[in-house]
Amino acid sequence: MAYGDIGGAVTELVITCQSPSSGDVNIAKGDAVKLTGAYTVDNATDAEDVVFGQALADTTENSAAIPVKVRGICIFAYTGTAPTVDGQAGVLASDTDGKVKAPASGNGVGRNVKVDTGATKVHVLF
Repeated sequence: MAYGDIGGAVTELVITCQSPSSGDVNIAKGDAVKLTGAYTVDNATDAEDVVFGQALADTTENSAAIPVKVRGICIFAYTGTAPTVDGQAGVLASDTDGKVKAPASGNGVGRNVKVDTGATKVHVLF
């Protein structure tokens, strides 16, 4: 394995969730999502919402099945100040749908393992 490769017997956990049953839905593959109900996720977040996982498919439909990665390395777009890689810090949702940010206080969720400031992406281990 090379530096940064991900492998082994179990590298991620994906569960099937659903989009909200009503309202506008515009979830894109790769978006950070929050849990809004029983197995229901949405990418429409407020700053500091807890990130539940990463959408692995697009949907614009209500009550649509959507795979969500809840364990493993997730690569998210971030807003604001670059998240910290220190073995403790994670992320929280930003107020931009589908993106994350460094927490205003505390460590957030997950562990940041890499930040690409040029692409404004953060690699988070859940």
